[in-house]
Amino acid sequence: MSGECADEIFGGYPWFYRPEMLSTNFYPWIHDPFKRIELFRDDLINEKEGFGYLSEEYVKDISSFSRLDSDNDIMLRSRKATHLSTKYFMTSLLERKDRMSMASGVEVRVPFSDHRVLEYVYNVPWEIKFAGEVEKSLLRQAMKDYLPDKILNRKKSPYPKTHDPRYEQRVIEILKERLNDPDSLLAEILNMGKLEELFSSTNATWFGQLMSKPQLISWLIQLDYWFKDLGVIIEK
Repeated sequence: MSGECADEIFGGYPWFYRPEMLSTNFYPWIHDPFKRIELFRDDLINEKEGFGYLSEEYVKDISSFSRLDSDNDIMLRSRKATHLSTKYFMTSLLERKDRMSMASGVEVRVPFSDHRVLEYVYNVPWEIKFAGEVEKSLLRQAMKDYLPDKILNRKKSPYPKTHDPRYEQRVIEILKERLNDPDSLLAEILNMGKLEELFSSTNATWFGQLMSKPQLISWLIQLDYWFKDLGVIIEK
């Protein structure tokens, strides 16, 4: 049994209860997208065009979520956050869970992903989901007769990540090694000046609640391995 999908359905992420995160007309978990786009050569991914594409996709996404004529602004925000979270975060988490568990021969059940739960909770007023200004308040109330208080009222804890500075140092070393590899495509597509700025920058969050500079550098390394595994080439 696993608890995936509770945050997406019951409102556990900060963009559910921080209105400013949904008022940017952009995906609320992506922080400073221009900083990411400008890591790539401008002749490959133009900053304005790249952001424009993402903005267009966001508009398409939020135009398709189900709503009622009677919904007030708070309920519309709740529906929008649920729609975006289930479409992106939930599907990603479920795929990772399936891959990791089945690779080990384990079948994991995810009861919160039951479509009947989603369909019901989607229509619950936000004031009930966020009663007492506590995330996932409805779920906590439903479980109050089954769980001890120290678990029931425990502060939400995201997936753990390392804060060890040695990890950041090591991923920078690995990325530099990849850039020096003649078979690597990264050196051909990255803006090396912006990459050096990233290496010396502060450790700010760029994605979700957790992903900061070391994770962005790790993503670039994974992108390079992905190029290599698929035999990607750049036409001159």
